[in-house]
Amino acid sequence: MTPQVGPAPLRKDAVTEQTRPSPQKADRDKNSTEAERAAPTSPLEWVAAGIGALLIAAMIAYMVQYGLREEGEVPGRIDITVVETQAGGHGHTVRFQIRNRTTATAATLRVRGELRSGDRVVEAVEAEFDYLPPYSERFGGLIFQQDPARFDLRIIPTSYSEP
Repeated sequence: MTPQVGPAPLRKDAVTEQTRPSPQKADRDKNSTEAERAAPTSPLEWVAAGIGALLIAAMIAYMVQYGLREEGEVPGRIDITVVETQAGGHGHTVRFQIRNRTTATAATLRVRGELRSGDRVVEAVEAEFDYLPPYSERFGGLIFQQDPARFDLRIIPTSYSEP
């Protein structure tokens, strides 16, 4: 007869070791419950979060409103102001400032300067601005062969394209 070999009987202390959690696992469980019980959010943090949310919402609303408004407007309110007139070697230079008072952008903006004597145009010259952004100003110059002080000077925008 051969003796039967089977599982060894469990000792009492081996059973308790298997059912008792390891010290490392117990520490992890303790740390996770402490993290779950973190201090509640302070009222000051809620106020700061609310202010931040309002600022973001206001910026988004402004950008949407600005984008919608720009499509409907044309750069029709363009103001031109003469800054100075100087005599030079090639003629008389009239420096001017041009302002876009709208939310629309004007590209390839042409400006025509005329020297008039009554209804008659004595001399006409043009200048072109590549780009005039919304609510911006640029400076330019027109060079006339005749002296602008002797005539009626008229500077007007004549054309533009949409970028």
